[in-house]
Amino acid sequence: MSEALDPRIKLQSMLQPVNNFHLESSETCLEILSAVLEEKGEKDVVILSKGHSAPAFYVMLHEMGLLSDEELYSFADIDGLPSHVIRGLPFIEVSSGSLGQGLSVGNGIAMAKRIDGEDGYVYVILGDGELDEGQVWEAAMTASHHRLDRVIAIVDRNYFQLTGDTEEILSKEPLADKWRAFGWEVMEVPNRKEELKKALETAKKLEGRPKVIIARWEV
Repeated sequence: MSEALDPRIKLQSMLQPVNNFHLESSETCLEILSAVLEEKGEKDVVILSKGHSAPAFYVMLHEMGLLSDEELYSFADIDGLPSHVIRGLPFIEVSSGSLGQGLSVGNGIAMAKRIDGEDGYVYVILGDGELDEGQVWEAAMTASHHRLDRVIAIVDRNYFQLTGDTEEILSKEPLADKWRAFGWEVMEVPNRKEELKKALETAKKLEGRPKVIIARWEV
């Protein structure tokens, strides 16, 4: 029955029994994940650095026919889907949950691919609250220094984090200028699937620098 539901409604119904666990953060990740998973090539790697948005990822797997209704609604049960993504799930090669680490791991994968002569992009999905972590900016410098142009970061710019508004807790703006200052190619688009897919296609054509897409949430 749930197969006929809109992904957002499906997400809401899935999370209602678990006190709406990270509902808003997962909602704003739906379009991003949908775009990335459609653009993902066989040799590409996806890192959900904002691992608490796992519910959105599970909804996308259900949409693709890779999870049953029973599996989807087992979220956070002891023997059900884990609250954060773990290695072994479809498309997931890196477990996540500790914020700030995903971009560093993505850099390592991209560097290994370069050394081994392997193709493939590394997509790293970051939360905007996650940008409070200093490790993100250390990784941003590293990617720029090594000209890791196979790294494509997507920032879920939804303007809120666990304890409130991002700009009140620790201002992120001017966010695009900050990434440019670290040597990245920057694109800003509305957080909508088709806009994101166009940005991803453009990002893959740009060479010589890592790329970041700032996906701005519009209420």
